[in-house]
Amino acid sequence: MIPAGEWSVFKFFGEVIMGFLEKIFPSKRIGLALGAGGARGLAHIGVIRALQERGFESVGVSGSSMGAIIGAMFAFEPSWEAVYGRLREYFDRNREKLSTFDIFRGVGDPSEEAVPRAFRAIRASIYRLRMYRRFIGDNHILGDDILREFICAVLPDERIENAKVPLAVVTYDILTQREVVFTAGPVRQIVIASSSIPGIFPPQDVDGMLLVDGGAISPVPVNSLKKMGVRKIFAVDVSPPSSPNTDFSNAIEVIFSVLNGTLDKIKRAELEHASAVISPKISGIEWWRFEYFDSIIRKGYNKTIEMLAGSASK
Repeated sequence: MIPAGEWSVFKFFGEVIMGFLEKIFPSKRIGLALGAGGARGLAHIGVIRALQERGFESVGVSGSSMGAIIGAMFAFEPSWEAVYGRLREYFDRNREKLSTFDIFRGVGDPSEEAVPRAFRAIRASIYRLRMYRRFIGDNHILGDDILREFICAVLPDERIENAKVPLAVVTYDILTQREVVFTAGPVRQIVIASSSIPGIFPPQDVDGMLLVDGGAISPVPVNSLKKMGVRKIFAVDVSPPSSPNTDFSNAIEVIFSVLNGTLDKIKRAELEHASAVISPKISGIEWWRFEYFDSIIRKGYNKTIEMLAGSASK
């Protein structure tokens, strides 16, 4: 048996040697940290496609919110074609159900430019009143029926530990105010929890915890992969570019400005530990705009090709 002190030295030099070898012989065995972002998370499929076409192998995947959905689908069927096909089929069959998200269309919606300004202003006022009443009357705007039906349609009735690729799903327990990362357990139930956007969908009761969207605590879950022992991590950040808020005209704007600033700092701290960061440019597309399916996926693919080309030229 190696004494504890000698083992620490042995482990240290082993890691140094491994790091040196990886620089000389770059490994194509990577972990994928897939970030939250609603519809923008469809870009993860394009990222995975580009990586698989260039011979990269995933040895672990972590995800928050939409990243958890795509990540779990990929972990059980490690093929971008399988993930794309299953989602494409679902969205083609359920276009009417997606109209549920029309409640979020506001005056700033780019698809509304052809609508007369006066009508848009009236509808925006109705929208704000409707949202206000829902916020005051309950802890969520939508029920979880549409989310649950979607998850059950695209994910198997399986356990996380049975995935073909090691999987970590990130959630946030609002009772204890801490991150809860699952590497075992019923995948559907836990991914529903990780995708339950606070205020939009109800919190999920799992083993006495009250869980919500993992993006609330870990927008791009790099650290979850590091704890799984994955050395080389590609992080995929699909959040819109951060920009200082200059609208402090009401309490809601002030609250969102503070929350966005906090999440941005959390995200940047995690991204520092990634081997590479892929940030597709998906500006102007809100989290519920799933009709931009192929366009968003293409943005993820193109950005990954660009990143890999830049890395190869260094």
